[in-house]
Amino acid sequence: MTRWSLLLLALFTFSLAGCGGSGDTGPDTEPEVPQPGTAVTPEEEMTPAPEGQSEETVETEEVTASIKSWDETEEFIRGQSGKVVVMDLWTTYCAPCRKEFPNLVALHHRLGDKVTCLSVALDYDGLEDYPVEKCREDVLKFLQEQKAVCTNVVCSTAAEDIFGKKIPHQAVPAIYVINQAGEIVGQFPDTKSENPDEAVYENHVIPLVEKLLAE
Repeated sequence: MTRWSLLLLALFTFSLAGCGGSGDTGPDTEPEVPQPGTAVTPEEEMTPAPEGQSEETVETEEVTASIKSWDETEEFIRGQSGKVVVMDLWTTYCAPCRKEFPNLVALHHRLGDKVTCLSVALDYDGLEDYPVEKCREDVLKFLQEQKAVCTNVVCSTAAEDIFGKKIPHQAVPAIYVINQAGEIVGQFPDTKSENPDEAVYENHVIPLVEKLLAE
């Protein structure tokens, strides 16, 4: 083989070596590209519906409190004819009231279709420096903490004009059970009771309500 033949062979071999790769330094396979319409929503953004409900049926009930006089409150109760009414009179600064209040909320969730659970806050004492609108702000804060979606009233009649005049009780807590005919059939705690601090809902209110519904 001549010198020129060897030179041509060397050039041809070098040319083949230069064409053997693409020159890319990345991976051999291309990254996976999501197909249209297949986007995935992160799990943290998905909120499941409560058990027994679909996403479409989930509703959030709002906690509200209306301002009514005592006479307007009595008028509301008269409009509940045919249903049992449990009226809970309380104040935000009454420890026994706050202790018993969750029982009213639980009763509403359990029997709200048959029983009107009515909370009436008597925080207003008639003083100008603490108007009923301010009372409502403080009452609503407690109601929201309790998730009290029952019927809530902030009474605009001064408490001193209610105790002993409109009702036999002289202080709160005071709970009244009214039957389907609009008659008061239970007053708790009993003003004649020797132990007014005994469990009111568990031992008295709930058994009476269940008895009225069974009749």
